[in-house]
Parts: sequence; structure tokens; C-alpha cells
Amino acid sequence: MAINKLPNGKYRHDYRVDGKRRYKQFRTKAEALAHELQINSAKAGGTLLDTRQASKTRLHDLYLEWVERIERVGAKGQRPASPVTVAGYRRVYEKHIRPDFEYRTLASISLPVINEWLKAFTADDARQRAYRQLERMLQFAVDSGYLASNPARNATINHVPTPVPVREPAALTAVQLRALADQVASGGRYAGASHDAYRLLILFAGTTGLRWSEISGLRRDALTFGANPQVVVRTTLVPVDGRLQFRETTKGRKPRTVPIPRSVAIDLEAHVRGMAPESLVFTSPSGAELRSSNFARRILHPAVQRCQALDADFAKIVFHDLRRTAVTLAVSAGANVKVVQQIAGHSSAVTTLDVYAQLFADDAQASARAVDALLSAAVKQPDL
Repeated sequence: MAINKLPNGKYRHDYRVDGKRRYKQFRTKAEALAHELQINSAKAGGTLLDTRQASKTRLHDLYLEWVERIERVGAKGQRPASPVTVAGYRRVYEKHIRPDFEYRTLASISLPVINEWLKAFTADDARQRAYRQLERMLQFAVDSGYLASNPARNATINHVPTPVPVREPAALTAVQLRALADQVASGGRYAGASHDAYRLLILFAGTTGLRWSEISGLRRDALTFGANPQVVVRTTLVPVDGRLQFRETTKGRKPRTVPIPRSVAIDLEAHVRGMAPESLVFTSPSGAELRSSNFARRILHPAVQRCQALDADFAKIVFHDLRRTAVTLAVSAGANVKVVQQIAGHSSAVTTLDVYAQLFADDAQASARAVDALLSAAVKQPDL
């Protein structure tokens, strides 16, 4: 790199970016020296880029690169993202990002542009999801060498609040779980015409902690009975753009084994007797695959309302709360954190402790009281 004086009295700074020669003219030598210092600092910090590429690349072109990578190897480059995740990214882009940014070049997406875009949102949830996705896409642009910095990562970005939960997660007692199972099977649309498979589904979900996609995609060969009944969770049934797809993997990407309470296992064994190994364990009365939206709207939510009419303490739950119910019942029964981790399907016991911290805090107090009782009951042995 060099600074040379030109015949017209100006000064030119010659330098290289990505192995290509660049130059810029200045009125004074001091301005040229200042630019040289800026370039040297950028080189030292690894942020020296050919910004002309960002002026040519549209955000839509970047999006196509980004989502292809997400599908192929995931955000961290370790494993492909699930079809559900990819479909979610596509919906957010089409609805919230593409209308405003499709034809914008990367270089034109500045902090003021992003702030004005954020002002147009009326719902905090949509604003946060769209902002987080734009931030990830622009960070991909930085990591790919298109941009020197991410304009969406800025301390002065318009406030993007975390949406306030519309409801607190809840858990049922063992008595309430059985009451819900009875209402699901013999109340409402099944009044006078019981569908016992749904009773079993609720009890199974509320004691094993399987997710809806894992239960709806559960096959007969995943169940083992006998002295130690258990389920090996390895398949799921997930909706992708309105269509159900079987996945030979779970959210944690590897099978997990969950014990089944004996009383539930007895009914479950009778339910699956005679089924082919690949048959779905739970289906609709007509034998069709289960959809979460239909089950919640037609079966679960009306059953919860009937339970609330009979029990003032019955919480307004959704299906996912049956996972919390399973964990709560396990902790109450004295299960250790590793067993609870199996039930919850977390990749790490640390995650289990973080998510269910209060349950284990209560359990710890109960343990302390039990130890105190032992100490109080202890009698000092006489000296021999």
C-alpha cells in the first residue's frame, strides 16, 4: 500500500481488498493518511471487505443462500434443520420481511431503515420473530463476507420486547388427570359412545411426557411391555405447510427411552394387541392420523371446560401442559433429575433443571425437611 501525490495536486491511497487492488483520492495528504490508518485497523480487526459486493447483492438473494444452508446443515452447520423449522422461516420471510426488503441491497439496509420497519408492527410476537430472523440473515451476510457489521445488532435498535406469555404453564394432579381422561373419552361428542383410546392417550401423555408429535407418530413396535414397560421414542408426525409428514427422528435427534407406569401399560398393552408393528398406536375413531389442531379444538378444550365446571381448581391447560404434568408427578414421586430428563426429552439435565427449577426447589425443601426429621429422631449412642 502506498500514498502518492498526483499531478493535479491530490493524493491517492493505493491498497488491496481480498487480493484486489483498490485506490481512493483525497484533497490532502492528511486525509489520505487517515484513510490508510482506517484500512490498516480494519485489516487488523478482520473487517476489511469489498463493500461493493454488498451494494450489488439483494436481500432476497441472501435469503435464498441462507435458507438453503439452514435446510442443508442448519444454522450452526452441524445438522439439517427440521422441515417444521424451515417452513416457519419461510412463512416469516414471506409475510414480514420480503414485502419491505426483497429488492433492497444489503448495503442499503441501515439502522434507520430497520427501525422504521419495526414501527409498522402492531403485535409484539410478530415483531420479535421477524426481527430475530432478519438479524440472523444479516449475521449470515457478515459471516459470508458481504457486510462488515450487522446493522440489526445495535444498542439503539427500536425496542423489540419479549412477548408477555398469554398464560402460565400449568400441571394437573393425578386425580385431575384421570378426570380429564374420562371427560375426553366419554363426554362431549362421545357422550354415550365412549372412545377409550382417547382416555388412554391422555393418561399416556400425562405420565410419560411425550410431545404431541411423538404421540401422534408413535408406532406399535416402539412399545415394550412385561416387568419394565417402556416406550422408545424415535418417530414423530409433524405438519409441514398443512401436510403431515413422518420423521424418523425426534426433536432431540436421537431416540430416548421413557418408562410407562404399570397401570397405564396394562391398558396400553390391551389396546395394541393384534396391531402390526408399523401401525400407529393412536388414531381418530375412523383410523386417520391425528392432527393437533383438530384434537385440541374438538376434544381437549371442550373436555377441559367440562372439568372446570366440576372442579374450580382445574387449570385451563393446553396439550403441552401434559408434559409438565408428567414431570410434576415424577418429581412428586421422588424421581431424580436424570429420570425427569428422560421424561422431558431434554438433551441435558441442566436444561431440565432450568425449565423445571421451581419443582426441584420444592423437592429440595422436602428433602431438607426429611433430613431434619432423621437428625431429630437420632439418639446418641452411649459410650462403650
